Amino acid sequence: MAKPVTLNEAYVRNVKNAPPFGIKDKIGYMLGDLGFNSLQVIVNSYLMLFCVNILGISAVHFASIVFICKALDALNDTFIGQTVDNRPATKYGKMKPYLKWFAIPYMIFTIVLFLDVTAMPYAAKIVWVLVIYFIWGIVGTFINVPYGAMTNIMTTDLVQRTELSNFRSIGSALGAIVPSTVAPLLLFDANNDPIASRFIVLSVVLGVFCVVCLYAAHALVKERVLVTPDSNISAAGEKVNYWQVLKSFGKNRIMIAVVLAYVTTKLFTQPVGTINQYVFMVYFQDTALLSLTSLTAMVPMVIGMILIKPLVKRFGKKNLVTWPVLFSAVCYGLTAVLPMTPMTWIICQLGATIGAIGAGLLQWSLISDAVDYQAYITGVRNDGTVYATITFIVFFAASASTSIIALMLELLGYNPDLGSMNQLAGVAENIKFFGGAWPMIGSIIVFICYKLIYNINDDEMRKVSAAVKAMADEKEANALKQMEQ
Repeated sequence: MAKPVTLNEAYVRNVKNAPPFGIKDKIGYMLGDLGFNSLQVIVNSYLMLFCVNILGISAVHFASIVFICKALDALNDTFIGQTVDNRPATKYGKMKPYLKWFAIPYMIFTIVLFLDVTAMPYAAKIVWVLVIYFIWGIVGTFINVPYGAMTNIMTTDLVQRTELSNFRSIGSALGAIVPSTVAPLLLFDANNDPIASRFIVLSVVLGVFCVVCLYAAHALVKERVLVTPDSNISAAGEKVNYWQVLKSFGKNRIMIAVVLAYVTTKLFTQPVGTINQYVFMVYFQDTALLSLTSLTAMVPMVIGMILIKPLVKRFGKKNLVTWPVLFSAVCYGLTAVLPMTPMTWIICQLGATIGAIGAGLLQWSLISDAVDYQAYITGVRNDGTVYATITFIVFFAASASTSIIALMLELLGYNPDLGSMNQLAGVAENIKFFGGAWPMIGSIIVFICYKLIYNINDDEMRKVSAAVKAMADEKEANALKQMEQ
């Protein structure tokens, strides 16, 4: 039988006296993703470029490093998710203290990743990148897991969760602006080849920015749902097991659809920015236009931010994350098979972004719904462990995408030693076709996930969330009663 854990009285008081959900929560949650994603993007988008083109690590070896680190991360995600669930809440909250505790370490290890260690022997460079990247992933998970789980304890209202998902997606998109628009102008020389010293400058500036954003998020967001000690205990009185949670996903079609769609996005469409680097370096031979590609993608994000709430009310979540995604697939397909100028490429990718905007803005709302449904069918609330499970699956896919892109570049004939403008005949055309076909496949899979697997409508989800809230209220009342005795 699990040993009872006493609730922190200051924590209970702060939760019960939290102000109503409002704009501060939405801005704070946006800032958290803005800061965190700014470092995620520079690592996910430019670490391969740095390691392969600057440090001289082969694409195959880099792919192996990423795969090994993420495979080892599987063991740590188990520990991290259960640590977050089982650690008693502090007076500042159950989840949000992790934002402050790990903000500075996250900045430091991002900077260290981009240190120029070219002078090291080749084997030492492999070990260096592997170790630092592995630690960076652990620190990031200690932020990302509680940050994701925080949605469900900030509010139980589905409309408010949709707004949080909207603002989180906006923060994520804004966090990608500097890495994807300013970085190409900063990192490349006149021959479209990367400059080693510029990577460390970018990581320092964005690292400081990340810390400021995470501290601001900690100050602005409020937890309103009391996480009681028995929330992490099963009916039999045993601690929740990571693998049991994973197996229980098989009974949760909402979770299956959302996680598969999220994995597909990480695997197929998120790497578009990385692939575009090589398309513009090798095929168009003009990296300056990478900035314009990223800036145009912000237009549908701004429009979507304004329209998403009335669109959800009019059409429902499921319709917004299905049919428009097929339009994205068509736009990506056009870039693969038709002759392209830089501007027609940018226009087609803008169309693809417009089609995917609903799925992007509603992603976190759908994940919150899936977590609620998990609690509904299991009778146990263990958000940290559930989010850790999702994080492991999704981040493993994200790492696999980096490995796949690196391997595909090798198979397509790309040779970094030849420079951007001197690749062998046919290589540029191969990269251009891959740049369109790969995200097209992903868009089709996302459509299938939400159209055929996701099996609940908004009205049914409201009933599920109401039942989960009633379960949480009952546990909260029991916990408060025990404190008074």
